[in-house]
Amino acid sequence: MKAIVPALLFATISCGSTGGALVTLPLRAGGVSGPLTFTTPSGWTVTLQTAKIALGPFYFNAFPPSTQTFRSGVVIIEATEQVVVDALDPSLHDVPGGADGETGRAVAVEIDLFPPDATQLTSVRALLNGNVGIVAGTATKSGVIVQFNGPITIDTNLVTSTTPLVALQRVRGASVNLQFTASPQALELRVDPTHWFDLVDFSQLANGTWDVHSTFLNQLVQGVKRESDVYSLRLVPGT
Repeated sequence: MKAIVPALLFATISCGSTGGALVTLPLRAGGVSGPLTFTTPSGWTVTLQTAKIALGPFYFNAFPPSTQTFRSGVVIIEATEQVVVDALDPSLHDVPGGADGETGRAVAVEIDLFPPDATQLTSVRALLNGNVGIVAGTATKSGVIVQFNGPITIDTNLVTSTTPLVALQRVRGASVNLQFTASPQALELRVDPTHWFDLVDFSQLANGTWDVHSTFLNQLVQGVKRESDVYSLRLVPGT
């Protein structure tokens, strides 16, 4: 483990060791080519001009987390640093600190969705303005044109005694199939933002914007938390 605090956190959120060998590996993250044009399931043609999101830490689970219990999976690999991904930039960028843990197979990854922390550039923190992410573009359907620009953020009013804010601020368990070995490896993450918009109805927007309590934002956040198709991870040979 990289430090005492991450090690303690790792012990807390895991349900025991799988007995694998200790490993460390680089983690790189990037998006897809943009501007990006696609059609949503409800028939909106979207041209996405901006799609940035803050991701991490990451927790790779040997068994999927329970839908009922927060942090209930068995974590074998973790990456404790945050990265802000431009989902319209295909370039892969190093995530500081990489990842570490133990060998074994991961079938799901929990991804935290926090506002940019102090490790991010001042310009990035200013752009996201305390939000998890930001999107902008144009959506058209049946002659209706909607220019949209606004934040991805978590509605704190959804916090309950059984659902803390930190439980809302995560992708619960994106599907992966990763075999971590003792041989040199590197992790690559790609973020595809097209499915963020699978549930959204752009006709709900007034002047192309939304607030933290809007149905549009709730639908957008559900897409961001999607457990398939959005967050693709693979292992490649390392050096």
